[in-house]
Amino acid sequence: MNQKTEMEFVGWRESVSLPMFKLIDLKAKIDTGAKTSALHADEIEYMTVKGKKYVRFLFITDEGKKRYIKSRFLEEREIRSSTGQVTIRPVVKTKIKMGETEFDIEITLIKRDLMGFKMLIGREALNGRFMINPARSYLLKKKAEA
Repeated sequence: MNQKTEMEFVGWRESVSLPMFKLIDLKAKIDTGAKTSALHADEIEYMTVKGKKYVRFLFITDEGKKRYIKSRFLEEREIRSSTGQVTIRPVVKTKIKMGETEFDIEITLIKRDLMGFKMLIGREALNGRFMINPARSYLLKKKAEA
């Protein structure tokens, strides 16, 4: 079994990018209590183009800029929130960039405008890639700036 001998540390919040969605430097909360990662999405709609299923949604940046994003639809999943509420959410797959590491990630889409972070990184995305230092923030960004 080939494993990384040294994993990078991330803080409890990090700056991440979703290059295929043209979303750069999103403030994301690292949440080991969540299995799946989640992204804020408004106006979620399903569509079929040439026999392939897509989901289209509105993402509003922290600066208030509106961006419509279309992505291949993978499936719907039942997700239990931290409050115990179960919702059915669409799942999309895209690339995420955390520091210098880029990899594929599955993300559920949910309205998160009442939450402090528009992106939540769950343990499936972190497993085998990063270790978490819950006392620190933005460890990857600081390393990239050094």
